[in-house]
Amino acid sequence: MDKLITYFLLFIIYAFLGYICEVIYVFIITKKLTNRGYFYGPIVPIYAFGAFLIIIPLNETNIGSFIMDKWYLVVLYGFFSTTLLEYLTSFFMEKIFHMRWWDYSDKFLNINGRVCLRNSILFTILVVLVVYLLNPLLNNLVSFVTNIEILSYILTIVLLITLLTDFTFSTIKHVNISKIIIKLNEIKDKANELRIEKIEEINNYFNKIKDKISKVNIKYPSLKLIKDKKKISLSDILNKFKK
Repeated sequence: MDKLITYFLLFIIYAFLGYICEVIYVFIITKKLTNRGYFYGPIVPIYAFGAFLIIIPLNETNIGSFIMDKWYLVVLYGFFSTTLLEYLTSFFMEKIFHMRWWDYSDKFLNINGRVCLRNSILFTILVVLVVYLLNPLLNNLVSFVTNIEILSYILTIVLLITLLTDFTFSTIKHVNISKIIIKLNEIKDKANELRIEKIEEINNYFNKIKDKISKVNIKYPSLKLIKDKKKISLSDILNKFKK
């Protein structure tokens, strides 16, 4: 039970720190404070999942101890695991909600716009900081809280209820947005079909007119200008047309 509470509290902390990272990162680019992530509250769970993807295998397995002793293996493991997590998260969230949550199509060395080299490097730096600096500090902090049983239980219950409530309302919001997007896409498709049909009708109409005009044999009267510089009267021109 204590281990579950420890992991839950760590999850909340990492999700909150991830939110802070996202807000700072976007602020540097856009100069605007933006509420990031899926939830209404200040958490981005993908950072927590990413942290657990790193720290649990490294701390709970024998091979993890071997990797921890060699920093370059931590770098490689962090690079590929966080890149895979970001790609899969983007893929499944797009399939579920019918919209892109991020797009790196304009970034150098990206894969389907879901991951890119720059972000993978930044996540790898975060992995190194988490493994060698942040996680030991947070473990000590959470251990201090869990030693006070009543405090850890109350804190866990309050945070769990808050998280589930936020998740419920956030999911309702995004499902409704997804329905609107699907409806808009249907309207757009119908509008495109109607536009194509109208263009074909107009083209057919003008083609028919063109065919009719091409079948009309129009003979124009030949007007021979007088070689000298005499003026041509209006009556002369009319007589030419009558002939």
